[in-house]
Amino acid sequence: MRLPGALLWLWLCSTNSAAVPAQDQGLDERNYIAGQLWEQGQAAMRQGKPDDAIRFYDQSLATDPRMVCNHLSLATAYLEKKNTSSACEHLGRYVEARPEQLVARSRYAELLVQVNKPSEARAELERLVTDVQDHSNAAAQHLIRTHGRLMELAESEHDEYTAHLHRGIGLFLLARKRIALGDPDGELPPEGLLCKAAAELTRARHERPGEARPCWYLYEVWTELGQRLPAIPQLKDANAASFSTYLTPAEQRGLHLAYQRYLSETQHH
Repeated sequence: MRLPGALLWLWLCSTNSAAVPAQDQGLDERNYIAGQLWEQGQAAMRQGKPDDAIRFYDQSLATDPRMVCNHLSLATAYLEKKNTSSACEHLGRYVEARPEQLVARSRYAELLVQVNKPSEARAELERLVTDVQDHSNAAAQHLIRTHGRLMELAESEHDEYTAHLHRGIGLFLLARKRIALGDPDGELPPEGLLCKAAAELTRARHERPGEARPCWYLYEVWTELGQRLPAIPQLKDANAASFSTYLTPAEQRGLHLAYQRYLSETQHH
């Protein structure tokens, strides 16, 4: 999947507009000069002169390395020149300095795929999942897409477990989104999506029976469907496997709370 340079440029422009140094807040002369050079780079990009823009951005960075927005702008300029390797390098530096920029991190993972670094792309996407789960406002926007990309990477590498896992999680999240939209009879009925999610997660569990994540999401799926009988065994298995296999911090918290509720309910009966 190739990122359209023009589209990324438009997005980076809007992001960079918030990154201009606040020159009315007593910043030192070096920062002011770096800001002026960055503005000249932006003007060069608007004129369709990426080589001139790169020169200005490099000068801005040399003047004040704290202006990390230059790395974002350099990524844009190099994409305009179809130099994906240099664009990836600079976008990587930007997201390292600004990890809260979730969209930039998603774009960085795509560039890693383009420069034939699938392992690094997968690691970046997994970190993105972990971080997005702790930002509820951003979760719906990014998680489904990120799990879908992880599924595609797994399919390209013939990793059946990971492909089934992320397809199942993505379907579950999509179903939950449909439920939140209040359109149960739409083109993608939540119940059908949940059943497909259960099938994919069951396949993932068969591939790796000792993993906690398929069990945890199967518990979530069956709970969403109101099926307590198949949900509880998955919860127990997820809890048992959680001590030796991977769950994100958010998944660990969710599992812990669900298991404690289950124990409390059983004690009261």
